[in-house]
Amino acid sequence: MRQGMAGTLFTLLLILPMMAAWSEDEKTIEISISRTPDGFQVTLDWDDQCLTDERSVTFTAVYHKLGAPDNDSQTCDISGDCSCRIPSAALDRSHNYTLWVTATTPHGEIPPASQDFDPNRKTKPPPDFHITSADALVVVSIQEESPYGKEYNISLRRNNSSEEKFATKRLQNYIIPPSELLPEQMYCLKMTVYDIETMELSPFSPEKCFTAPAPGLPNNLSMDALDLAYLLKWDWDFDQSPNATFSVESCLNYKGCNKIRGCENITTPRCNCSGLTFIGKFILRVSVYDGRRKKKSSSVIMFFPSEDTVFGPPKHLKMDIIDHKLFINVTAPEGFRHPEIYNYCTWQTSLSYWVNSTDTREVTEKDYEQPFYTIDSLEPSTTYCAKAKKKCKKSNRSSLYSQEYCITTDPRSHLAGWIIGFTFFGIVLTSTILYLCFCPFKRYMKQIFFPSNKLPSSVEKGFGNQSLDCIRKPFFSYEEEITDKCTIEKCHTEDLGEVNYSKTSQANSRDSGNYSHEGQTTGQTFTQ
Repeated sequence: MRQGMAGTLFTLLLILPMMAAWSEDEKTIEISISRTPDGFQVTLDWDDQCLTDERSVTFTAVYHKLGAPDNDSQTCDISGDCSCRIPSAALDRSHNYTLWVTATTPHGEIPPASQDFDPNRKTKPPPDFHITSADALVVVSIQEESPYGKEYNISLRRNNSSEEKFATKRLQNYIIPPSELLPEQMYCLKMTVYDIETMELSPFSPEKCFTAPAPGLPNNLSMDALDLAYLLKWDWDFDQSPNATFSVESCLNYKGCNKIRGCENITTPRCNCSGLTFIGKFILRVSVYDGRRKKKSSSVIMFFPSEDTVFGPPKHLKMDIIDHKLFINVTAPEGFRHPEIYNYCTWQTSLSYWVNSTDTREVTEKDYEQPFYTIDSLEPSTTYCAKAKKKCKKSNRSSLYSQEYCITTDPRSHLAGWIIGFTFFGIVLTSTILYLCFCPFKRYMKQIFFPSNKLPSSVEKGFGNQSLDCIRKPFFSYEEEITDKCTIEKCHTEDLGEVNYSKTSQANSRDSGNYSHEGQTTGQTFTQ
């Protein structure tokens, strides 16, 4: 006994410094020990590291008898999913055990944690259940007095196959999805129950087998789902059964099949199921009755609105050309008015555009966060076409494409060049004409008013003693010159000398008038 106490004290002395170093850290190692048919299942976690794909924590787990020394410890090998198994054969049922777990992160070691467990703890018995196949549905009813806080892990496989499909449910009545069953094939089912409060997992129950229902009437059930408008349709031969009526039910579990309003006792092979929620999975069952209101058969279809719904196209593409650029605005689809669709995921707009040419049609696709686009470097007299759709950023879901919209650019305009060219040509032509006409006119006017050449001597002599400016500017009036008064007195001829004939002969030839003096008696004549 003293040896066991000494071992426990030694272990505490080892871990107390580590716990003191991490006293300020609120995160501790989580340990879950559940009973299994062949031992115990240990599940570990710290700071939700085991829930991520890339974890940075490494666990080490050992277990030993309560009060036994540390050198008697056994290792529980941790697997990749942060769990390990302790087999029953490794345990002494006469003692309780303690599980010690340590962990290491890139920042250092984490304070260790421990948990005691009893190897004699009884295993929780597996649940009992019944399988019912009726009205085109296979229902599993779990016999549990208190189902609250329990999870049922169901395993389904075909009788001639080892491949299993698993499902976890918290309902006591579970409808096996029709999409997982082939008609008239045999399947086997088993399950375990997990207690969330005590974290105990029961062993698997014995398998129970059943035969999947055969296909029933009506045939060819299909759902036309556009945005939040759901129309369920099926085929029916009214020539053979003209008095048949139909009813449609939505089933979540066997006791929760509810008739859809407006789809009760109808005579048309269609039902408006638009009242179903966008988020959910539904099993729709169509039952057909004969004329006496006796049920004839049923047929089912699986419908997942968020996965099967077709999203409508964008309503419109507005295209404008401004400054040789094409601006495109994509209007949101009609269904985006509903928050269920708008908030379903992060939507982006996918635009496809091309040049509408008979030679080639090279389509360019681009994804944008905003529904506004600009296409640069447009060619003149070219038709550009585009269409768009909404696309879910994190999945392959997308809306329908809008209709194609086209716009044609204007031809390259030469009007401005022609105007500038004609204006320049007109200025040059006008200047040339004015120059050719004005220069001779200027010379002519200057010659008239301001002659530069000397007038002929005969003309200049004709002006007598007038000034040169008066001669050159004959059309301008000038002030009269002031002259002295002249009186003619009696001439005395005796003072006149003889006139040389030779000097006056030229004047005589120009003036033929004869002049005489009354008092002259000699009879001699001369020319003045």
